[in-house]
Amino acid sequence: MVKRECELENKKMRWSSMLKNVDEIVEAFSKENYVSGNLLISRGGKEEFSRSFGQASIQLGVPNMLDTKFHIASVTKMVIAAAILKLYEQGLIDLENHPGKYVEKFNVLHPKINIHHLLSHSSGLQDIYGVPNLRFEMSRLQVENQDFIDYLTRLKQQFNPGEQWSYNSTGFIMLGYIIEAVTGMKYEEVLHTWFFAPLKMSSTSLDNPRKITLGRAYGHTLENGKIANADNDKLSGIEAPGELYSTVHDLDRWCEALFKGELLQPETMDKMFTPYYVTSFDPNLNYGYGWFLGTDFRLIGGGTPGFRSEIWYYPASDLRIIMLWNYEKVDSHQLFHRMKPVLFGMQQQ
Repeated sequence: MVKRECELENKKMRWSSMLKNVDEIVEAFSKENYVSGNLLISRGGKEEFSRSFGQASIQLGVPNMLDTKFHIASVTKMVIAAAILKLYEQGLIDLENHPGKYVEKFNVLHPKINIHHLLSHSSGLQDIYGVPNLRFEMSRLQVENQDFIDYLTRLKQQFNPGEQWSYNSTGFIMLGYIIEAVTGMKYEEVLHTWFFAPLKMSSTSLDNPRKITLGRAYGHTLENGKIANADNDKLSGIEAPGELYSTVHDLDRWCEALFKGELLQPETMDKMFTPYYVTSFDPNLNYGYGWFLGTDFRLIGGGTPGFRSEIWYYPASDLRIIMLWNYEKVDSHQLFHRMKPVLFGMQQQ
């Protein structure tokens, strides 16, 4: 009994020492690089480390807090993918069907495009964020009162569906419209009803930067060597299924539910995390539905003017690292790889 208590006490001391090392690494990183945002690390469903940096608004001198809300950009894709797969479980969507089966205006898309292609970035559709002068294009669309779905369907087909992988936000916006068409509910209502309300994710919702959202951080960038307020996302003025804001605690709650199988059935989870394509920028990184897949980790990230977001998950050790930044120059990858030796030292204890 005494031996067991001594082992537990020693383990607690080792953990305390390692967490101090993490804190020192993050502190050193923040002194070398301006850092603004929140970082949370959890293991086995237990929060091990969390810290806020910088300002939610430099202009107003408002500090970031752990409950500060951040625009999460393409991290939203994991939620859209989960909603589509939930519809699949309910028999309301077939992943091999053409998008036009659910939204009539999508019938003009390439005849071989299906839902699987939209989910896996293999549709061949042009990425809307790759459209030249997109901000001007969206302003003109609004002035001329044109339909955004029609605009999406006019984007060029870059390659035949299924031939290769190319990161593409166009397909996930289309999936948002399909969610609305199949459920008869607004996109944000579906996500709230199915996921956010049951999980008590009260600080997560559709982000409209023109709407006042209490506790939401402002995005910052670097111009001529000085930190400045960033522009909003180029699609922020468009009424469409869009990106979300959230907090590190809400996203940790989401990941806990997702990875523990509380949101989707095991066979559906297998579909989400099957490596369908090798990415175009890293031969060691694959893509499933909404997630990048490494040999032993799952990764999702997002970026938009003023914001960066990233989630790393290691299933074998149930380790999660969640980073939300409201300064777009923060190098999440560099910080993660500095922490990684210490984090995996923890796993061996």
